Amino acid sequence: MKLGFLGTGNITSDVVTGICNSKLKFKQIIISPRNINKAKKLKNKFKKIVIGKNNQEVIDKSDWVFIGVLPKVAEKILPNLKFKKNQVVVSFVATLTLTKLKNKINSKVNLVRAIPMPPISLGLGPVAMCPPNTKVKNFFNKVGTSIEIKNEKLSNNFWAISGTMA
Repeated sequence: MKLGFLGTGNITSDVVTGICNSKLKFKQIIISPRNINKAKKLKNKFKKIVIGKNNQEVIDKSDWVFIGVLPKVAEKILPNLKFKKNQVVVSFVATLTLTKLKNKINSKVNLVRAIPMPPISLGLGPVAMCPPNTKVKNFFNKVGTSIEIKNEKLSNNFWAISGTMA
């Protein structure tokens, strides 16, 4: 499995570190060059990481795509990107609802919103996710502990808590 990350900020860095230090099996992690300094640090630290030329290349070369950019950036870039049909897409973008994300992505993907906390880099901590998705749940259970939330409105409570962590 190839994993792609759009954005290389703190959340992405923590999740990538957690993945690379876990027993999760994957072929490669392709990260965007958005924050080139963090991208290079991750690449130098873990041998299975490559830096993509741009966001579209990250999507094209990945089975799963994680969106870890700021909300305004997501709203700007997502409509211009072409996702693969049925690709697993996990969004870490706090303020974009599933409906808004679906409209911005405009492709039939398997979409999940997730809220990883910083301890994910240590293989600890909860990852709240909505809607429930068995594949994504099993994935995050190998890196941390997933919590499935059936109702997106309830998941907003977790987003608020995660804001205090930032």
